[in-house]
Formats: sequence, C-alpha cells, structure tokens
Amino acid sequence: MAGAGQGWLQMSWREVLAIHKTLRGIGSHSLLVDRGESGYHNEFLPDGRIIYPGEGLQGNQQPTGGNRVLLEAYADRRPMRVFAREAPNRWRDLGRYRIERVEYSWLPRERRYIYKFTLEPELSTDPGSKL
Repeated sequence: MAGAGQGWLQMSWREVLAIHKTLRGIGSHSLLVDRGESGYHNEFLPDGRIIYPGEGLQGNQQPTGGNRVLLEAYADRRPMRVFAREAPNRWRDLGRYRIERVEYSWLPRERRYIYKFTLEPELSTDPGSKL
C-alpha cells in the first residue's frame, strides 16, 4: 500500500483499536483504509496521497458523523492518523495525513452524492508521534 514513508509500524487490530477507539472507519483523530474489504473504495495515488470516500454506503452522504469529523479536520488543518488494513488482523500505521481537498460529487452509476477527501501525507512520518 502506498503511504507516507518508510519505517511503518505493523500492528494487530487490537493495537489499532487502542489508538483508533472505534469500530467505525473514521475516528476522532484517525481513520482506517483498505482495498475495498469494508465496502469503501479508497484510491491510493502513486505520490502517496489517498482519495478517501466519505461515510455512508447508501443514499446521498451527509455532513454528519464521520464526514463531519473529516470536514472539521479539513477546516482546522488538523492531521489524521491513517491505519491501513493489509490482511486480517494485520494493519500498518501510515502516519499522519492532512485533508488537502474535499469534493462532493455525483456518482451517476450509484445515483447519489458522496464526499471524496484527498489525504496528503505530512512530511514527518514518525508513526509514534502524537496528534
């Protein structure tokens, strides 16, 4: 998986959950990415950025819940720690990312609007750093 830098920390789900503190993909200071196992389709760009779809698999996504957390992080320029699922019970701490862009886009195939958050890795990729 593309990420913010070398030296990523491999973790179990229990270790991720101790930091992430929720079973949902978007926590208050962190978020989870995968290759579609969750039903969401994150896009990993060659330059290390991630296109992260908003929360909500049916109907138009709303600026509530996890989407609100990400919208506030964007407005405040607050970084989010990103954990990537590599396999069952195997996660990688990709470090801190900032939301550089937010789009609210119509998906004709699904006939609904969704948020697309573009996440950019921070220069410092020390996974042990605090948010």
